[in-house]
Amino acid sequence: MAKDKENKKSSKQSSPGVPAKIIGYFKGVVQELKRVTWPTPKDMLNSGIIVVATLIFFALFTFAFDSAATKGVTALANTTASKTTTATPNANETTVTPSLTATGTSK
Repeated sequence: MAKDKENKKSSKQSSPGVPAKIIGYFKGVVQELKRVTWPTPKDMLNSGIIVVATLIFFALFTFAFDSAATKGVTALANTTASKTTTATPNANETTVTPSLTATGTSK
């Protein structure tokens, strides 16, 4: 049991502190960034053009699909609405509305 305590103490003493770990992390980041193959300005321009063209394509596609869907739903709603409307009576025909009379006892 005493050996376990000694091992824990020695492992704590040999591990670097938090600031040293952070500095080591950023040193590793800098080393990795030095290995990166950066694109040329021409490559960046080509990629930018592709991104903008793709964006415009999908914007137009979404607009066209949304417009078609809106027209389709509107046409469907108008079709079902016209089937459910009731016909208005002719001016020559008379309609009789029954009058309701209250019959009951008074207090």
